[in-house]
Amino acid sequence: MELFLIRHGRQSSNLCNVNVGLSPEGHEQAALLAKRLKTFDIDGIYSSKLIRAKETAGHISDELGLEVKVIDGIEEIEFGEWTGISDRELDGMFPEIRHRHYHGEEDIRYPGGENGEDCAKRYDDAINDIIRQASNLGQTRIVIVTHGMAMRAWICKIFNMPYSNRGILAKTLENSSITELSYNEGEWGFERFNDAAHLEGHDELLRKHFK
Repeated sequence: MELFLIRHGRQSSNLCNVNVGLSPEGHEQAALLAKRLKTFDIDGIYSSKLIRAKETAGHISDELGLEVKVIDGIEEIEFGEWTGISDRELDGMFPEIRHRHYHGEEDIRYPGGENGEDCAKRYDDAINDIIRQASNLGQTRIVIVTHGMAMRAWICKIFNMPYSNRGILAKTLENSSITELSYNEGEWGFERFNDAAHLEGHDELLRKHFK
């Protein structure tokens, strides 16, 4: 089975993990992604329950003519007390934790939220559920629209990397990027990571412009 993990398009807020929809740029990213995925022979679409993921999946669904299945457990890591706060404010409120977070010194547990290991365990349960559903439906090439930090934490789990290293997995994980994994009887392989070729020629859609 081939799993295409998609980071949702750019959201309409830069506050930490608020449950909002896509910005105009995010819709454009998702539309470009959907057109590209037409050549991938996708036969199933699964999405996080958060709005920005569902709207991204909606573009893919419209382009491919496939139904979206919304799945619990593949939403973003739970940031707890950080939710809804800007990066600048967080730097002032939690300077030591922010330092350890950015430098990968430990598997940070966000105050009142999850750490990487917590997130990866519930994400892994959800991915295994998706694989079972897809197998029962005869699907072999599936899209999963999900979130950046959660995806990184889970990749650390399946490839036995320290959870504290999740931040080095693409310092800039592009919105609408494709990460492809192969799965066969419990064995995982990397096929591509942070592939955003569909954004070439659209510099304004790259994450460096998300402020």
